[in-house]
Amino acid sequence: MGLNRWLRDMRLSMALLGPLGGMRSIPSVPAQTVRDPWPGNPVNGELLVQGSASHDGVTRVLTYARWTGPDWPDRFRDWFQSFEWLRDLRELGSESARAKARAMVATWIGQPMSDTALQDPAVTGGRVASWLSQYDFFAASADDTFRHGLMSRIVLEARTIMALLPTGRHDWTSLRALKGLLAAAIALPGQSAFLSRYMKLIDPELECQVLADGCHASRSPEAQFLVLRELAEMRLMLQTAQIPMPTTLAAALDRMAPVLRAFRHGDGRLALFNGTGPHDPAMIDLVIARALPRGHVMARGMPDGRFIRAASGNTVLFTDAGPPPQPAFDALAYGGLMSIELSSGRCQIVVNCGASPLPAWRNALRDAPAHSVLSLPSCPPVLWRGDGHVENHPAVNSRHEVLGADHLIELSSDCYRPSGAGTWHRRLYLGQEGTDLRGEDRLDSAGATPDFVLRFHLHPDVKVELEDTDILLRTPEEMWCFRSDGYSSIEESVYFGGPKPVPTLQILVRPAELPSDEPVLDEMAPAPETAEEQESAEPETEADGFSGENTAGASGGTQHGSGPEGEAQDSAENRATELHARSDPEEVSAHPSDESAGESAMSGTQQRDPQSDTDHAAGTHAGEEQTAPSEPTRPVAPPMLASAIRWAFTRLDG
Repeated sequence: MGLNRWLRDMRLSMALLGPLGGMRSIPSVPAQTVRDPWPGNPVNGELLVQGSASHDGVTRVLTYARWTGPDWPDRFRDWFQSFEWLRDLRELGSESARAKARAMVATWIGQPMSDTALQDPAVTGGRVASWLSQYDFFAASADDTFRHGLMSRIVLEARTIMALLPTGRHDWTSLRALKGLLAAAIALPGQSAFLSRYMKLIDPELECQVLADGCHASRSPEAQFLVLRELAEMRLMLQTAQIPMPTTLAAALDRMAPVLRAFRHGDGRLALFNGTGPHDPAMIDLVIARALPRGHVMARGMPDGRFIRAASGNTVLFTDAGPPPQPAFDALAYGGLMSIELSSGRCQIVVNCGASPLPAWRNALRDAPAHSVLSLPSCPPVLWRGDGHVENHPAVNSRHEVLGADHLIELSSDCYRPSGAGTWHRRLYLGQEGTDLRGEDRLDSAGATPDFVLRFHLHPDVKVELEDTDILLRTPEEMWCFRSDGYSSIEESVYFGGPKPVPTLQILVRPAELPSDEPVLDEMAPAPETAEEQESAEPETEADGFSGENTAGASGGTQHGSGPEGEAQDSAENRATELHARSDPEEVSAHPSDESAGESAMSGTQQRDPQSDTDHAAGTHAGEEQTAPSEPTRPVAPPMLASAIRWAFTRLDG
């Protein structure tokens, strides 16, 4: 490790010596400028003119020659040092904006190279690309001294990119570094080493990052968007300079753009899996158009990325059906294994909480409770190392079958086995009209079922109403009903799918309590019961329209992962029919009924002795003052929890 660091520093020192022939050989103007294809924000541009900078919800007051600060988040610092805010000043377009841009660039290039932050080639690459893509705005009308100093600095900083690549980081930032190298190669064709180095590195980087189905190896829609944006900008640069496009780059664009389109809800926003934050739908449209201008193609499946997109009618269901990504790609990994998101038309209904660049929020949003999943308070499904990378990699198995226009999704994971909870199974059924989503979440525990909770985070636009045992969900366009055979409640949540965090609500479902088979723990035999009491004390085998599968964890149908013999006996169509029948929304309630689950919750905790009741009644009737001798208190068994929760979201037409 020490040798690698020494070689890295040596290459960086050699790069700062400058090119052969000295700095005088550098032209004062670029041979060809590159064009920035992305719009800026004039509001942020006005803030810069007034002496402040704002990015990702973070705003800081600027002082002369200050490029970082102890209270600056890393993402804000990298954005500010990359000069990507130049497009905001360009969008503002005023003379004061031009003067501000020129003054800030002059301050940067005027500082000694030894005092300049150049250790991150991704930030340097973003800065070089920004200077060249905004050259006509702030530098074309400047004096010769400024322009020559700028071009000389571009050469030196591009040489540091060559010296520091590759870095071992395989994410969108490594492509931003290569983009800066390509921009320098186009502006300075005399420096042939820039282009040759770019061509040598771009192929292995894309082969490493882009999976065969077009998903990014990090399994994050956020990374999908950011990587595709960098590749689309490279495509434009190569076309402008009439440089042949590398085959791997063209193939990556063709595969990644349909996947990014598949990650979108009906309102155009991205599903919030694995560190995905808010992005303007118009910007997503523009990136896709730049990346794949010849057609509107959507990926039919993501078998390598392990996401499932099930669409029926105007309803879209997203499911994270894969494990955490491998160590080199897990910087954006979140603990939302097997989480779901649901939208209907342009209205999102069930969401995940999203991501935030702020450290205090980031850690909380990574954990399972910030997702629409089943979670155990005592056992997080994913553990994190001190450096933020994934400690464990639980397995996730999935199967998606389309039955006509219906979708049946079966998932399982061993993420909760360390706590003794066994395998977590999730079964989802989406009907062909998109009006009915039914699910079952089950823990196959060897012993007693641990306490768990099922969460469905709701989009802020969803209004919640309680009606009898139903939870009504009113979107701006439709009405949906949620029902389950567990104990449901409404609690507060937060949503990071917009520019700022927004308070919202979540549905929490806890498993119903079951009657105990052995309510008495001592050896004393209970008093005999009457026939009527024996009949009433029998545990329910079908409560709220569900079969006895929910009472002991056994299933009347084939369980996912039960083996080839069970699968041969139970076809996918039968499993879908079974789930549909057991989850009839007329039978499933938001709270267990008084007659069934209510009795089950109390059974075994308030057992009455009929003989003592009779004696007490007789003594009272006779007016006797003497009381019968009290019997020893018999301990009561703790309540048993159901191992499964079945639930349904149903659209109420009309």
